Amino acid sequence: MQPPAPSPHGDPDPTGAMAPPESAPPAIELIDVTLRYPRQKKPALDGVSVSIPQNALCGLLGRNAAGKTSLMALLAAFRRPTAGSVRLWGQDPFESPQAMSEVAFVYQWREEGFASYCKPRELFAMAAHMRPRWDNAFATRLAERFDVPMRKSTSRLSKGQQAAVRCILGLAARAPLTIFDEAYLGMDAVYRKVFVDELLQDYLKYPRTILFSTHYISEMERLFTEALMLDEGRVLLHDDCDVLRAKGMALQDLFISLTLKEGESYE
Repeated sequence: MQPPAPSPHGDPDPTGAMAPPESAPPAIELIDVTLRYPRQKKPALDGVSVSIPQNALCGLLGRNAAGKTSLMALLAAFRRPTAGSVRLWGQDPFESPQAMSEVAFVYQWREEGFASYCKPRELFAMAAHMRPRWDNAFATRLAERFDVPMRKSTSRLSKGQQAAVRCILGLAARAPLTIFDEAYLGMDAVYRKVFVDELLQDYLKYPRTILFSTHYISEMERLFTEALMLDEGRVLLHDDCDVLRAKGMALQDLFISLTLKEGESYE
């Protein structure tokens, strides 16, 4: 699976990034996708159809158990849908060797997992072998900016430093599809802002499709070009963020109004 190379004839979008030509296939396409887990009555995803263009920076929003992680697992080829089809750049990513290098999925690793026993410099060295676009100088600079000790095992780092390591692995990989699942959970407010600024600056230099799942909507919504909201495994909303902003809609307020259940209150 090989994403199309950037076109020299692409037009710049409002962020300054080069837009792919209109004939380019979408980076992400789900067609009537359903995903069921054993011993669960309700499907995790139920008839999801969505198309996300190349170089979009898409916010994936939803309450707990909305289906966000299930959708991301399908895109990362961790699972196969029960029904429907998943396409990245027009091709099925499941059991595709190239998907491992073209898709970076950043999520919280288990405390007893392999990554927790590695040092950041070891993780970066492995990433350099696995990611053809890996920028080690960029990773090193980010590690300095986040005050990440390179010679300590990640299990000995603070929660914020562990989150920084995950975010660096995602940013410095520069994979054509980069998926962040609550990537900066554990960082304090200052480092979250540093991450958002670094993500935006690098995205403008090296456009790629980024899917970002977060509960910190107000901190991230200025970056999103699209918003995809899930609720109970179904698409609740998928819209262009500039259209929403033109209507004077704050993404966080819209999310709350659409997902607030009967009898719940939010202040």
